[in-house]
Amino acid sequence: MSTVENASGDARVRTRARRQLSSDGYWWWNGRRWVAAITEDGLWRWDGSRWSATVSLEGKRPEDLATTLSMLAEQCYAEAGAVLADRAEEWQPEPDMERLAGETRDVAERLRRLDDNLQSYDASGNRGGLLGRRAAPLDDRRHVEDEKDSLTRQHRQLAVRLGRAAPQPSIKDADDRLVAARLLEERAATLTAALAQVDEAERMRADAAVAAQKQLQGAENARLQALDRARKAVQRAEAAHAQAVADARQRMRAVLTPGAGELKGGVGPLRLHATILETPGGRLPAAGATAFLDSAPALWKAQRNMLHDLLLLESTEAEAFRGALADRSGDRFLLIGGRTGTVLWPCPSGSEEAARRFVTLLREHGKEAEAATSERDRDAAKAESDLDRVIADRSSIKDAEAELARVEADPDLLGAIGEAKHQLERARADTPELNDARRKVLELARRVAAPPEPMRTEG
Repeated sequence: MSTVENASGDARVRTRARRQLSSDGYWWWNGRRWVAAITEDGLWRWDGSRWSATVSLEGKRPEDLATTLSMLAEQCYAEAGAVLADRAEEWQPEPDMERLAGETRDVAERLRRLDDNLQSYDASGNRGGLLGRRAAPLDDRRHVEDEKDSLTRQHRQLAVRLGRAAPQPSIKDADDRLVAARLLEERAATLTAALAQVDEAERMRADAAVAAQKQLQGAENARLQALDRARKAVQRAEAAHAQAVADARQRMRAVLTPGAGELKGGVGPLRLHATILETPGGRLPAAGATAFLDSAPALWKAQRNMLHDLLLLESTEAEAFRGALADRSGDRFLLIGGRTGTVLWPCPSGSEEAARRFVTLLREHGKEAEAATSERDRDAAKAESDLDRVIADRSSIKDAEAELARVEADPDLLGAIGEAKHQLERARADTPELNDARRKVLELARRVAAPPEPMRTEG
């Protein structure tokens, strides 16, 4: 059979099927009886060969599908309410319902009058009729249109209330719309409840993820706090070691530089302290110092080696000594020798006795200072040894660093973090409850969007 013949045959079948539809399209003759050509919920219409959706359902998200069903249900309630309000005498409502029906009719009547005014306005070409004016301003028309919108919303609300509250049976035209409204509302409610289950499952998953995230944060914070304590312990150990080294150095410096000490005595410009001898030419150590008081010739003869370098200096004392030596004078000079230098002081006339006492004091104290120097040397050696020991002793730092390394590799802390991460991954994954709820929603949406089984001819 050719393609043309097939197409011609299909066209005859469709034509015959259409002839089996009632003129209003609500009924179809199946060969034995008339059956409804529109589903009770009003979503599908039979054209004689297949079902067609009266509204767009395919491809809608379940949320949008539930909204669409709710809006269609409300529209059916509104249509039923409008019929019930106009034909209240046929179903004889109770007093409360009668008042609601009357209020709905009143608003509908006001809407019709407004429509008539607007139509009159449009038909007159903006030359009169609206609000009884000859040339109504544009603002008047806008006011009427705003009022119409308000009345339209009010009428719909009243009609929906009436439709929802109306008993069944009432009148067939309204009952058909009420059956459709309640079927649509039931399906919307079922789908909404299934969506709520999805939302609840997602909320529970989100709560579990938040709890797992908090657990992970707590585990990470615990490790960070332990690391922070260990690092601070290292810092404290390093600071304590640095302070101990600084203290040891200070002790060593104090031993090596004891200061002048107590004043023991003096003569002329010379001052003897516990550790040093102050002279016009500088300081000499008191330890090991020796002194001689005599004339220039006698000193030159006995202490030539000590005086030889002094006389090379162009100092007042050296010049006086050279003059006295050349003159063979009997003037007295005080010669002091120490480890780091010598001092020559011309003894003024009348100061000889004081100079002798000073020589005795210096010689006696020199021995004491010598012993003190030996003790100080021992103290200095000990301070130096202590300093070297303190510098080398980093045991507290090493212990703190070892503890830090232990904390960084602590299996308990790291294990808690790893377990918390694993818990978070599981919490973020889709749960069986969520998957079941989603499958239920998709199945409900599929059923709503799926057409009924095709109708068959009988006989």
